[in-house]
Amino acid sequence: MSAPAHLAIAIGRRMMMAVPVVMAIVVLTFVLIRLSPTDPAVLLAGDAPAPEFLEKIRTQYHLDEPVPKQLAIYVGSALQGDLGTSIYFRKPVAELILAHAPVTFLLTLTSLAIASVIGVSLAVLAASRPATAADTAVTTLSLAGYSMPAFWIGQLLILAFSVWLGWLPSNGMGSARESFEGFELLVDRVRHMVLPVTSLVLFELAIVTRFTRAAMVQALRQDYVTVARAKGASPARVLWRHALPNALVTTVTVLGLEFGFLLAGSVVTEIVFGWPGLGRLFFDAIFRRDFPLLTGCFIFTSVMVVLANMITDALVSVLDPRTAR
Repeated sequence: MSAPAHLAIAIGRRMMMAVPVVMAIVVLTFVLIRLSPTDPAVLLAGDAPAPEFLEKIRTQYHLDEPVPKQLAIYVGSALQGDLGTSIYFRKPVAELILAHAPVTFLLTLTSLAIASVIGVSLAVLAASRPATAADTAVTTLSLAGYSMPAFWIGQLLILAFSVWLGWLPSNGMGSARESFEGFELLVDRVRHMVLPVTSLVLFELAIVTRFTRAAMVQALRQDYVTVARAKGASPARVLWRHALPNALVTTVTVLGLEFGFLLAGSVVTEIVFGWPGLGRLFFDAIFRRDFPLLTGCFIFTSVMVVLANMITDALVSVLDPRTAR
C-alpha cells in the first residue's frame, strides 16, 4: 500500500475515534460552565435590569430551560457553525474565534517549526558525540531551557531587548503609530514576532532536543545501524539516512503534543506580549465572565488539540507502520 493511501486510512480511523472525544468535550465544557453560580441573563441584561426584561432574556436565550435541553439546543446550533453571541463584544462567537485563531496559529506554528529544525540538528550533534563537550553542552542547555517557563523567559527578553536596548517592540502584532505597506509591513510584523516566538522557541527547543537526542542514541545502538556501518556507510549517512528517520517518530509525537500544549497554554504568553490571539480572547472571556465566548473558546481549542493528536497519530503510523492499529 502506498504512503498516501496508508495516511488516508490512518486519518480516517483516527477521525472515527475522535468524534466521541469531541462530543464528550462539548458536553463537559457546556455543563461545567453552566454550573457557574453567575446568571448569564444578568450579564446580558446589564446593571439593575427590570424583572420583565430579565425574564425575556432568559426566554430568548433558552436560559429558563433545563440544562440538558440547553445542551441539546447548543449542540444543534454548534453543528451549524453557530456558537452563540458574545456578551461583551456583541458579535458571533464563531466570528471572533476565526478572527483570532490565525494569529495564534502563526505564533504557534512558527515557534514549532524553528524549534524542530534547530532541536533536531542539536540532537543529532549531541547523539553523534556522546560523552563529549558538545553532548554535555547541548544536554545542559536543553535542561536549563526546559526548567524556565516561557512567560518568564518572555519577561526577561522584554527587559533586555525592549527596555534596556530598545531594539525590538514588546507589545502587539504591529506598530499602532505607523501605517506600513508591502515589504515594510512584513518587516514590522516580523519585528513584533521576534520576542514572543523566541520565548516559545527556547522552551520548545529544550523539549525537542531532549527527546530527539534520546531517540537518536537508542537508534544508533540498533542492529541495522551496525549492519550499515559494517557495509561501509559513512558516519553522515548512518546518522541522517538510517538513525534519524527512526528517531523522528519520537520527534513527531512530541511536536504533536506540544502543538496542543502551546495552543491551550497560549494565554499567558499572549498576555505578556499583548499578542491579539486566542489566548487574549480567552483572558477577555474569563475576565468579563463572557460565558458564550468562554464556552466557544474552550470547545474550539479542545477540538484543535484533538485534531492535532489525530494527525500526529496518523503520521506516526506512516513513519512506523508497526504502531498502526
